[in-house]
Amino acid sequence: MTPLLVTPALRRSFAASLAVAALISVSACSSDTTTSSSPSASSSASSSQRTGGGPPGGKGAPGGAMQTFTAVDLDTDGANASNANTSDVVTATNAFLATLDDATKAKVVYAFTDNASRQTWSNYPSAQVPRKGVALSTLSDTSKAAALAVVKTMLSAQGYAQVQTIQQADDWLKANSTSGNSSFGSDVDYFIAVYGTPSTTDPFMVQFGGHHLARNYTYKGTTASITPDFTGTEPKTFTVGNTTVEPLKEKAGTLFAAFDSLSADQDAQAKLSAKVDDILMGPSVDSGKFPTTEGVAVSSLSADQKKLVLAAIAAWVNDAAPGQAASMLKTYESQLDQTRIAYASSKTVDGEDTYLRIDGPRVWIELVNTRSQSTPNVHYHGVWRDKTDDYGSTNPSA
Repeated sequence: MTPLLVTPALRRSFAASLAVAALISVSACSSDTTTSSSPSASSSASSSQRTGGGPPGGKGAPGGAMQTFTAVDLDTDGANASNANTSDVVTATNAFLATLDDATKAKVVYAFTDNASRQTWSNYPSAQVPRKGVALSTLSDTSKAAALAVVKTMLSAQGYAQVQTIQQADDWLKANSTSGNSSFGSDVDYFIAVYGTPSTTDPFMVQFGGHHLARNYTYKGTTASITPDFTGTEPKTFTVGNTTVEPLKEKAGTLFAAFDSLSADQDAQAKLSAKVDDILMGPSVDSGKFPTTEGVAVSSLSADQKKLVLAAIAAWVNDAAPGQAASMLKTYESQLDQTRIAYASSKTVDGEDTYLRIDGPRVWIELVNTRSQSTPNVHYHGVWRDKTDDYGSTNPSA
């Protein structure tokens, strides 16, 4: 089948026009749950491809339950990235904790062995899937600044900027929603939690996230695990003042470029037969079991196409602080010829159920267009997981 060629400029044009339409009525992923509870992702992902409407934070589905988080076995032997800035994160985290009173600190700090809490992250707003830790809105200005300093230290400039724009999207929803949902917002919808004692030698984890965002960073000595990592945005594009904001512009742009480069034969190999309407390895899917590898082998692509695939991977990995990001990207690049890319339904920017995937020996990246029941436009859900290092564990298993 001949691939549909859509230039980045044309994509942006589509996204901008649809974002205007989104101003009509928005209640985001959140509104689904009052009318159709989504089945837990873990149960839905037991099949190789989720089909039909039912993903968490997406279209919703009848008869299911909200996301639930059941502890799995986690160890500390994951294939972490090296060159982590652990010392800087320890300093920033201790500075944040020092600003808290005892009662608040007790809500922020968990045992490192509390696996169920460590696994508690979601694409949903926190009003629907409560997070661990404390919301930014409950902190003093001093504590909030210190909390965000921790997040900034964990991430690259690119990664922190994306956190800010995803929070801006939540502010946009709060301002433009006609549903009266007051749970949106960059302060009320984003939480921070610390697991274990910040240390340059012993394992600990910092978790920051909320609606369409989950950063789960586990440190051990000078190494770090930086997955699971969820980023999404609704709407895809919006304006703040006179500035156009596209939180997932780099991730989506590089990924679509890789798929747009496929020849007709490569395209046929890359297309999955099943429909996939939301990410498969999302929140609460911590069995350690990934879908069967499918798609076109990167080893069969041209040198230029391989560069596009690597650029797409880098767009996710480079959210982390530079040292550990470089380490992780080097690993993924070394496994590029054992990696496949696949898509389902469509590979157009605003296609209904457009689903794109990178699947390697370790790297797993998904990007999908999904929608809530009351939102007129599709929006992005994206996840990056590492098959041998999520939560810093070699192989999380039930």
